[in-house]
Amino acid sequence: MPAYKDEKRGTWYAMFYYKDWNGELKRKKKRGFKRERDAKEFEREFLFKNANDPNMTFGSLYELYVEDQDNRIRYGTKEKKTSTFNKYILPYFKDKKIAEITPGDIRHWQNKLLNMTNPRNGEPYAETYLRQINSDLTAILNYAVQFHSLDSNPAAKVKPIGKKQAGEMKFWTLDEFNTAIEYEDKAAYHLCLMILYWCGLREGEALALTPGKILHESKSLDIYETYHKIKGEDIFGPTKTENSKRQTPMPDFVYDELLTYLESIMGIGDDDRIFYFSKSGLNKELKRIADESGIKKIRVHDLRHSHVSLLIKLGYRTHAIADRIGDTPEVVDRVYAHLYPDTSNEIAQELNKHQKGFNTVPQNNDKIVKNNG
Repeated sequence: MPAYKDEKRGTWYAMFYYKDWNGELKRKKKRGFKRERDAKEFEREFLFKNANDPNMTFGSLYELYVEDQDNRIRYGTKEKKTSTFNKYILPYFKDKKIAEITPGDIRHWQNKLLNMTNPRNGEPYAETYLRQINSDLTAILNYAVQFHSLDSNPAAKVKPIGKKQAGEMKFWTLDEFNTAIEYEDKAAYHLCLMILYWCGLREGEALALTPGKILHESKSLDIYETYHKIKGEDIFGPTKTENSKRQTPMPDFVYDELLTYLESIMGIGDDDRIFYFSKSGLNKELKRIADESGIKKIRVHDLRHSHVSLLIKLGYRTHAIADRIGDTPEVVDRVYAHLYPDTSNEIAQELNKHQKGFNTVPQNNDKIVKNNG
């Protein structure tokens, strides 16, 4: 495994042969190393990586993982994962050989995460955020087991930190929303919050709206894109899932407010964004009106929960709710089951009437169907 001195530049370079995935012999050359050992280390690591050898470093595994996932996940998801790895995972594991990472290393890393605080507020990171970071590490090591000859996943032997779901779901009742929205005096924010509450859109779906996505005949919103602002650039990507593509009818009063707002904007085109602000700006505005109205603070995404809560209270079935918000009935049942009225006692009382047969006719035959979708 020789390295070569570039006498002109005063640096070292690596040059060697390897077989690619087709079994063809290729030559690799890379210049610019300050030290001979750096050039040799590059060759060693390249060959480990090319041979799917678990003696490669975690940093090399990460490069392979990113390349593999590039066409398999959405742009926004990829950016979030990249940020997570750069902040919380690579600093600890980058130079470790993946075959030498132990459950003890995982446990030590978890303890470091548990002791970290969010620089924005000085508070510990949310339990759900910690679980997501832990899951990202577990996923890349599972990838190493499946495709790069790692014997077993050390993260699978350690209890994960954090929680899959947050604690009690927060949402605004209709009265709370009506109270809070009175404190919103900016037309664009007012309209956006109305759309989020009354239509159940995800915030990225709302921020991706353009005049061309308004279906005037049915007074509906054509949802097929989501919006992200990444490194100062506006990015329009596909919706979260295929189920998320939908046409969502608006209540008349929301449609009328939308038309009034668009009439006030000179020269807006069919493909121009209706709302100029970002997710962070929307969150700040929601926090402001909550503070001023005295209503409990919620996140922007909780307006979607608020919409579902309202629909459940109005008696709509699971399938109808899932169609409207762009989710599956299974997700609606899992996430919102606790919001459905408890019918157990009603069922027992109803059964009491029929011990000896159907002497009376049930007064409400659709209770169970309505409440359980």
